[in-house]
Amino acid sequence: MAYRALYRQWRPATFSQVVGQKAVIETLRNQVVTNRIAHAYLFCGSRGTGKTSTAKILAKAINCENPQDGDPCGECPNCLRVDNEESLDIIEIDAASNNGVDEMRDLRDTVKYPPQYGQYKVYIIDEVHMLSTSAFNALLKTLEEPPAHIVFILATTEPQKLPATILSRCQRFDFGRISAAQIQGRLREAVAGAGSEATDGALMQIARAAEGGMRDALSILDMCLGYGKPVTEELVRSVLGTSDRSFLFRFADAIAREDAAEVFRLIDRLMRDGREPSTFAREFSSHIRMLLTVKCCGKEAAGITELTEEDLQEYFRQSEAFTVTRLMAALDLFLALETGMRYSASPRLALENTSLKCCLRTGETDARALSDRIEELEKKMEELVRHGVPAAEPKPAGASGKASAGKAAQEKKAQAEPQAGQAAGKAAAGGPDSVWKEALQQIKKKEPAVFGMLSQGDFTGKQGNEFVWRSREIGSFFTIALNQPDRRKKVADILTEIAGEACAFRATDPDARGKEEDGLAEQRYLDPLIDTFGKGAVDVVENLE
Repeated sequence: MAYRALYRQWRPATFSQVVGQKAVIETLRNQVVTNRIAHAYLFCGSRGTGKTSTAKILAKAINCENPQDGDPCGECPNCLRVDNEESLDIIEIDAASNNGVDEMRDLRDTVKYPPQYGQYKVYIIDEVHMLSTSAFNALLKTLEEPPAHIVFILATTEPQKLPATILSRCQRFDFGRISAAQIQGRLREAVAGAGSEATDGALMQIARAAEGGMRDALSILDMCLGYGKPVTEELVRSVLGTSDRSFLFRFADAIAREDAAEVFRLIDRLMRDGREPSTFAREFSSHIRMLLTVKCCGKEAAGITELTEEDLQEYFRQSEAFTVTRLMAALDLFLALETGMRYSASPRLALENTSLKCCLRTGETDARALSDRIEELEKKMEELVRHGVPAAEPKPAGASGKASAGKAAQEKKAQAEPQAGQAAGKAAAGGPDSVWKEALQQIKKKEPAVFGMLSQGDFTGKQGNEFVWRSREIGSFFTIALNQPDRRKKVADILTEIAGEACAFRATDPDARGKEEDGLAEQRYLDPLIDTFGKGAVDVVENLE
């Protein structure tokens, strides 16, 4: 007897054997039990999820002479005819090759004839979305008012292509993708039935590669069993032309470190091992998706990713090296690469170029890149403070360096006052430098990341009620970060609490220094006048006497 492919050997023969479609199966089974058979069904779903198999089981069950809880008995003459492919009451039509109006007209003429053996005559039309517009029109009338002995079962992977007039006349059932764990269980049964051996890791690798399709999984297993030896993860990778998980982690680590040389070495090794760049691009996209999932979902990722505890911990470890923004940017690049490789004359060159963009992303200047880099700087600052590494002490402005001995004594006296009057004493003494220093101590405790940024610049003085900080570098990221509204408010709130009056905060770059110093000089000139006359308007009246 000729060899039968695994996916044909393990095609379910009853509703009970269908994997992963519980809601659909329960509904159809109940319809058979209660004899509430619709005249038209529409089975939708991706490839390999059991649409055609379920259609055949339903056709067999409604004609079975002795159904068992909705399942066909498999023993009556009608069931045996179906098993031997001898039944004249079940007609399968491939719409991909019979999509013309003539075929549908012929069908319309034959539906009038009653079934030969069973109660119903069943038409299974596979890939029904391939029918032409005129063919749909020819089918419509028959589908709307078929004879009582006719049942139509339409199957499609693209229901959106069907006319609304067809959809409205069918009972629709959506077949979801089968989980990797369920596919692994069926593969284990197939391996045992074939008298072979396979590791759990190898079966799970096949299940993931099938992307929810049982037929694809059984076909991959069939190829692996063809080698005549136990199925291992290494054998599966060889058959699929994929990379092992450790290679994906190493590649992602190199990108996280921005190690372009290591990235090029790994791609060279990939090519020397005979791997396809397009396959690797698809795998790495999935790897980034896993990192994004654990980054965004935390502990809940275990129920989404179907990973082992060991693999999940490894993804958690690596996700710490990336920000969500950077992972999203990398995923965008690799998804675009998958499409671009179809038209690329040099897939390796396209892979290297995309990987380099992910690696050297510090040259980007858009808002998303800046936000990403600020987030990474914050994390580094928090790590330094958490481990007790002292940040650089801010240098006092020139004016504060020349403080008089009397002013220093006033500050010392203010610090010795009771806590309730301390802030008011500082404000009255007019010591913005002391307010700033104490504010830094509070910021260090409450906002360590902000303190780390402030340590990279200097306090330049106070303009009105606004404390001004200046970075030591032109175009510094710290200036951008500190000027974000939420951080400015945090610093201003602490300054207000210590100074005892409403305060504001602003960060500047060195290129604004001259303008600031002019403003401070003007303020120092105006302060004595304000102390004498106040801030209110003054009317000057000429004495004519």
